[in-house]
Amino acid sequence: MNDMINMSSVNTGLPVVIWIGEITGHDGPSLKASNTRGKFNFYDNFVITVDQDPQVITPRSVKLKSDEVEDIKNWIKLNYETLMLLWKHFETNEGDFIELLSKLNKL
Repeated sequence: MNDMINMSSVNTGLPVVIWIGEITGHDGPSLKASNTRGKFNFYDNFVITVDQDPQVITPRSVKLKSDEVEDIKNWIKLNYETLMLLWKHFETNEGDFIELLSKLNKL
């Protein structure tokens, strides 16, 4: 995996930064959400599945309000197909990374 990206609120419409890339140690597609507004904090974040019904994998790490977590889940649902193609890209290097990123919608 060579690609990863931090998606800011400008790109997602979310109050926090989302880290999209390969996350080791978890089965299936997932992403990380920072608990720190405005930047991605590698020491203060939580993991959430990329699924049609997203679930927080590391609930003890969540410091955001429940409505903010719901917004992240709704953003994942909105972008589910594209996020799955990105995950496939990370696994197989198939697809155009920049083109896939351009298909992500803001909440």
